[in-house]
Amino acid sequence: MDTRNVRRKNRKIKFSEDQYIEKYYMQNGKAVIPLQLDKPSDLYMKHDYKQMQLSDSVCKYIEEIAYMVPVNIDVVIEVHCNKIDEETQERMKRAIRNNFGMEIDDIEYDIKLQNNKSFLLLIIGVLILTANILLDPYISSIASNFLSVVWWVAIWDMIEYQTLDKADYKWERLNYQQLYDAEITFKFE
Repeated sequence: MDTRNVRRKNRKIKFSEDQYIEKYYMQNGKAVIPLQLDKPSDLYMKHDYKQMQLSDSVCKYIEEIAYMVPVNIDVVIEVHCNKIDEETQERMKRAIRNNFGMEIDDIEYDIKLQNNKSFLLLIIGVLILTANILLDPYISSIASNFLSVVWWVAIWDMIEYQTLDKADYKWERLNYQQLYDAEITFKFE
């Protein structure tokens, strides 16, 4: 088959995340993420004998599904496993919440660090701009152009941090907040 025909055929494919979530995950107005565990220890990292850290595969699975769920929809993490006692259920709930709480904390730390970098870049940019204006009559055009580029880059990076990057962090934080607030239920098989 001709590659042009393949591209044309592929262009006609339309996938709607909203319809996918609605069809496979929505129940009673909530997004239900089913999580199958053969044994409770499957929830945790392989070598975590204290059973405090979620396994990477479980985290990735939950995050990939939740990423498609609009942030205004409540999420239910439905754990399917063999019968377990109340204490084990509470420990599993705590581990899930702690995992997403740590992710939120990491994002807030990154935002704080980003704000500090932005402030520093703003100060550097303004100082170099001021120096460029004051020294312009006394320095060569090459040096003046170099200073212009430096202050412009510093100011631009500050603006990029405060607009584009910060917005990404805030959306990511909302997704993790949605998972942190998720209802965790158990279905025994």
